[in-house]
Amino acid sequence: MPKSLPIPGEGAPQKKPSTTTPQITPTHGQLLYENHCMHCHESTVHIRETRRATSLKAVEGWVMRWADQQQLNWGPDEIADVVDYLNRRYYKFPPPSGAK
Repeated sequence: MPKSLPIPGEGAPQKKPSTTTPQITPTHGQLLYENHCMHCHESTVHIRETRRATSLKAVEGWVMRWADQQQLNWGPDEIADVVDYLNRRYYKFPPPSGAK
């Protein structure tokens, strides 16, 4: 006699599918950017055709300039985090040689 298939709901409890959208944790650089930079300009500054930052080093220079201008007292780690966020999100420049 062939084995019958288990009836749903009998035996081991069935895991219900998740109805919530997975949350993506923002990076430190993203939080710094959103809290200190977005109040002066929108993200369109990073994607416009005539953007001034044409290299990863230039992005770093702009972040350092505005962090100093706004007296944010960011150290090297904060600068690097914001540059990394901007590069991953908008610029897509290749990482410097030797970087992980």
